Amino acid sequence: MGHWPTLQGRMKKILRGNSSLARRIGADGVEFLEHAARAVDRLMPHLELSAWTEGARSEARASWTSKARDAIRITLAIGPESDTGSKSLFAIAKRRHGGKAAGYTVSLREHDLCDFIAKRISKVMSRVPVESSDGISIRTLRDAFDEHVIASHLQGLWKVRLPVGSLLRELHKLSEQSYENKSYSFGCILETDLDAAADGEDLGSFPREFLQAKRYKALSDGFRTAYVVSANGEVADFVDLEQFERKKLTEKHFFPSWSERIARASRAGKYGIALSRQGDILIFEEGTLRFSYRFGRWQFWNHQFLLELLRDQARAQGVNRSQLGRVIGPIYRAALDISFRRSGGLFVILRNRNNVRKIVRSGDGIGDDRRLSTDADFDDIFDGKTIKTLHRAIAVELASLDGAIVIDNTGRIRAYGAVLKSGGKTTKKGSRVEGSRTQAAIAASHCGLAIKISSDGDITVFANGSEFISV
Repeated sequence: MGHWPTLQGRMKKILRGNSSLARRIGADGVEFLEHAARAVDRLMPHLELSAWTEGARSEARASWTSKARDAIRITLAIGPESDTGSKSLFAIAKRRHGGKAAGYTVSLREHDLCDFIAKRISKVMSRVPVESSDGISIRTLRDAFDEHVIASHLQGLWKVRLPVGSLLRELHKLSEQSYENKSYSFGCILETDLDAAADGEDLGSFPREFLQAKRYKALSDGFRTAYVVSANGEVADFVDLEQFERKKLTEKHFFPSWSERIARASRAGKYGIALSRQGDILIFEEGTLRFSYRFGRWQFWNHQFLLELLRDQARAQGVNRSQLGRVIGPIYRAALDISFRRSGGLFVILRNRNNVRKIVRSGDGIGDDRRLSTDADFDDIFDGKTIKTLHRAIAVELASLDGAIVIDNTGRIRAYGAVLKSGGKTTKKGSRVEGSRTQAAIAASHCGLAIKISSDGDITVFANGSEFISV
């Protein structure tokens, strides 16, 4: 879910402005196209998509616009190739702008996902008017669009014969069931074996028959234990995930803290897939969370680029270059934990430490003269502490308090559980925003960088009174 809300409007404008195209693809086709064309925005919120334009029919694909690989041209083919009335729609995908990070090249994975999006849309739109095919309704194709793109991408990347799409569907079913009044959690480590994946042998029983048995559904939790599954879909082992903890993860690895064991296991040709009790699906590669499914939405996580965007914004708040990693890294990791725990939280990085009194309610800042005695005693624990030296779990617990964690541009903690002065602030467009945490974040962003984590898990960054990005 990105900050650029006009994509649907741009597609609708084309269809409204060219009624002949809308008539050609039919009402079902219009509905499908409007939804599927927003997949780039949903799956990769760190990318920015241009307006769609119409032209002569071309091959469906994603292609680099230059050798610099800083932009992707997405081509959608509408109608059969043999039909002279068929058209194509074109758009350009770039990394979201943010200082120096704006010049970063788009990754091969992002290119691959864009390519799958273009080809999947074009396959559905190859017949006009667009109609149901093979007994599958257009609505079903639309609702499963993002997951089909993800599954197709992973199937090719992992080079496995196990049907990734089937595994994801089984996990969705599992998330709707319970065992002894508790929702299921589940974990598996998928091994890749290129020879086994291509030798033509029959697929094993995972996930189909295997996940029909209640005892096996409840046996793994994805937190401490997991099944090891071969590239052919055979259950090879059932393991304690701690056995994979021999090699330490570094600051280049990103994951919610509760998933560290399965993240460690997803290295050296192995991939981790976990279902949480909240119904989230998390996919890990090389020790890092790469895809997540939450509240009906899939997302690709490009942590390094998101960090660069935050660092660029932090520089504007006067955070010294030598301190950037010590300030932004810990906040980002804590935000991930809060997001997947769904407890909500708010971090503010001030441009000027003297602005603490400007945004924090009297008595809520560390060292404030009007501080309650119990709070003042507890403040001693954080005297001189920075967000870097604060343990990750402690930062998450402090953020779960009502109010915000406020730090200055050196990373020093200036307030926690602090009520911020929202002042009834509005966005630059003048529209009042619902939600006290959002209002507080917008108001605080006039004095620094505000990172809000909602109870639904969305991480939203505000700068200068406006939303910058939401993931």
